[in-house]
Order: sequence, then C-alpha cells, then structure tokens
Amino acid sequence: MSKKDYLKSKKHIAEHSSWDRRGFLKTLGIAGAGAISFGNSSLSVLNSNFLTNALTGSTSDRSLVLIRLKGGNDGLNTIVPLNHFDTYVNKRPNIHIPKSNLIKLSDDFAIPNHMRNLEPMWKEGEMKVVNGVGYENSSGSHFKSSDIWASATNNNEISTGWLGRYYDEKYLDYLTNPTEKPLAIQIGSRGNLIFNGEKTSYAFAVSSPERLKKVAENGTLFDTKNLPDCTHGDQIEFLRRISNATYSYASVIHEAYNESEDFNKYDAENDLDTQLSLVSRLIKGGLGSKIYMVSLGGFDTHGSQPEKHQKLLTTLSDSIKVFYEDLKYYGLDKKVLSLTFSEFGRRVAENGSEGTDHGTAAPVMLFGPALKGNGFIGEYPNLSDLNDRGNLKHTLDFRSIYTTILTDWLCADKNFIDKAMLGDEYSLLGLGINCNDEVIDYDDLITYHAAVYGSSNVDLNLRINQDHHIKIYIYDILGRNHGLIYDNLLRKGTHIFPLSINSQRKLPTGQYFYSINVVGGKDLNKSFVVK
Repeated sequence: MSKKDYLKSKKHIAEHSSWDRRGFLKTLGIAGAGAISFGNSSLSVLNSNFLTNALTGSTSDRSLVLIRLKGGNDGLNTIVPLNHFDTYVNKRPNIHIPKSNLIKLSDDFAIPNHMRNLEPMWKEGEMKVVNGVGYENSSGSHFKSSDIWASATNNNEISTGWLGRYYDEKYLDYLTNPTEKPLAIQIGSRGNLIFNGEKTSYAFAVSSPERLKKVAENGTLFDTKNLPDCTHGDQIEFLRRISNATYSYASVIHEAYNESEDFNKYDAENDLDTQLSLVSRLIKGGLGSKIYMVSLGGFDTHGSQPEKHQKLLTTLSDSIKVFYEDLKYYGLDKKVLSLTFSEFGRRVAENGSEGTDHGTAAPVMLFGPALKGNGFIGEYPNLSDLNDRGNLKHTLDFRSIYTTILTDWLCADKNFIDKAMLGDEYSLLGLGINCNDEVIDYDDLITYHAAVYGSSNVDLNLRINQDHHIKIYIYDILGRNHGLIYDNLLRKGTHIFPLSINSQRKLPTGQYFYSINVVGGKDLNKSFVVK
C-alpha cells in the first residue's frame, strides 16, 4: 500500500461521537448491568449495534506511549546540570560526563552526546523535561517503588493502578460490556499494577514483543496448525485453542496490524525498536487503543555504569527518533505523546564500583510535536542539599504529571481524574498540550498586557486566550533581574499580578520592565514605573 493510498484509507478517518459512554449509561440507568429488560425479552447491551456504536465512540484519536526505564535511571547523567557542574564532577569524579561530551540544551542543562539523536527533536520543540520528579519518603526497593509509581500511592493495601482506576470510573460496565478494541496495550512489565482495576486489568498484556507480533501477524497467540498428528498433539491443540480464546482482542489487533505497513528504519536487533515499531503499526492501522506501555531494562547500574548507561541512553534516543520519524511519515506524529519514567533515580555520589546506588528524584522526559515547544518544567534539585542518605530531594510530585496527562491529553472528566488520583489534588503542569487540537497562535495568545499605575502599587492585568505555561520576570533599566513573578500553567481568562511587591518586598522607586515569556513562544515586554 502506498503512502498516498494509506492516508486515504477509510480506516484512518476518525469517527467521533459526542456521547460520553459513562454519561450515556447513567442516562439509561444501566451502568453495571448486562442487559436492558423489555417485557419478557432482553436486549443485550453487548449485541446491540446501536448501543455499541454509540458507546465506543472516541472523543479523541490521541495516543499516549509510556516508556518504562526499568531499574532506576540515573537522571544526573541523563540531564546534566551545567549550573551545578563543579558539584556534579566533585560527587562523580570517575563517572561524570565531561563538558566536551555534552550537548547543551540551555545554559543550565545538557545531554550527553550519545543522546544526540534527541537534539533535533529539542530544537524542533518536540521535547520537554520535567525536573526533580519523585515523591515523599521514597522507597529504595525496586518492587515497592514500581508499585508506588503504578498505583500512585504508598498505601500497601491498594492494589489498583492509576490508569486502572481511571478506566474503572469511565467504563463502569466493562465486565459485562467490554469495548470492541483494547483500551491499552502493555508489552512486558508483567505484574505492574498500572492498568489494574478493582476487578480486571484494562490492558492487553503480553510478556514480550515477540508474543505481540505473533498475535498481530496470526490473530492468535499460539499456533494450532503445526502440531504432531497424535494424542499429545491433540491435547496441545486443545490447550492452545483455550488460551487463544482468552485473548479476545487478538483479531482486532491482527486486523490493525494488517492495515498498516513497516517502516524500514527500525533496528531489528534493538528490543525497544521492536516494541515501538509494533506500537506504531497498531496506531497506523487504526486500532484505537489510547495507551501503550513499552519498557527498556538494565538501568540498575550499581557497577561499571558509564559503558552500560551510555548504551541504554543511545538505544532510547535512537528508538525515540525513528519512532517519531515513522509517525511523521504517515502524518500521525502530532497525535502521539510519549514519556519516560523509572521507579527512582540514582544516588548523587558514585560508589566504589564506578556505579551509582538507588536514589530518589529524577527527570521525566516527554516527546512529540504535541508539546508545542521545548523547555524545562519544575526546579532542578539542589546537589548540595541532600537527604541523610545522600539523595536528591524531589521538587515535583510525579502525580502532577499524571494529573496533567489525564486533564490536558486524555481530556478526562474531573470525576475520572479524582478516581485515578484517589481524591487527592495535584498541580497541573504547563506541558504545552491542551484538550483541543488547535495550534497555538502565540501572537494572539495574550490579547492585552498593561501595567496600571498611578499610586505606589503596580498591577499587571493579563488576559490569556488558552491555557499555557507562562513566566513573568521583572528587570530594571540596567537589565538586572529583580525576580520571577510567575512560573506555572496559567488557565485561560483574566489574571492580575502585583508587580511592585516582590517576595514580600516593595520595589524601590524607579522605572522597570516586565517580561512575559510564553514557553515555546515569544517574549512580551513593557515598561512600568514604581512611584
């Protein structure tokens, strides 16, 4: 199939429905029920074409790809702090990345040159980094910390995942009326709680990319044809048919796979490439699953870290690059958001084996044109202010990322988000994504910005037309920075910021400038006077 024919395929014309599945069920009063009773007969919800078409309609053709870095990725050697470089080198005399081997992303941060394939994405505004991500009382256990990241809680009694609870709330009748297509695809990471609901897992999970490829190519998990012609062969066939029957989504995965084609730049020897190539084919084939999870192992680098970590980050960077090249070729790159996560970072100081031990906070990286600009989110942890075990103090709760993804990418109802986050509130981050697909026009983003003065108090009145990450700085006429007024997601609407009072101190009399930085866009500047 040519690219032109592929893009014209009816399989790839999004059919959207304005009906919310859960709301529709509540209106009918059948949430949790398997059938609607009409006198002496019953109409099956599952078999009703009218209901099936109405309830499976999607409000978005976006996908989220979660890339799990198993073992605890060393954030310090991934996003290198140029602004604390001397401290970084002092703590890691043998395993630090020399400046000659770094690629600057900004004056403050760099990536090692073995991640060079990410540099074009950064320059094109298709990469963001969230600094200092972690949680209170971080666990040094791989298993416990992985469960905390998956369940979004350190409560041992909760065995559901944040996405499992999200789907519990969104699809109340899932067990009696499952969706026609899998809600999520999970490759590897068996036992991870992330998609676990109260009574079921919402992911089509396979142990390896090879297993998923078998399903995709054959429509079944196990071969039932090439078996010995004997009683033993008959028994194997019976067991395999039973196993295949449990994979109810195998046929639709097979169909989506066949409706797409390979992209020839993936490396067959690279396991992450294999996983992402399968994800891409299912997305291109119109499978309709919203969330995919892949994994790359080997990040538990207690010894001989430089060579191991370099190889892992090279693999990650190469795979991300070709994945988005693939999606872009078919016009789908703006619909796919990817992010990396790991159970914890590594200790700041190297150990005696040229490695690093289990740590706490680490950066999370996000990829895709949907980010509408590069940038760093959150405060980088202070390398000189460590906890009693020599670990970084986290500056941003990982659940803020989850909340932002649910709100601004999956466009979830607040009730769904409350369920996923166990009723706790977390701040939204300015990642550049938004519930609508409109491209931000930075010229029209802020309709007016004017300082109102005439007394000792000076206020900035700001109207913003779309949610976005905004930074506001104050400078004097000599260009000296007098403070950061605001640095966060700003919701659309009118806002007032006091300019003459900064950090509880009033600015001295004189002329100043405020600078509004639209992250990913341009700066807006204007002068004001404090009397």
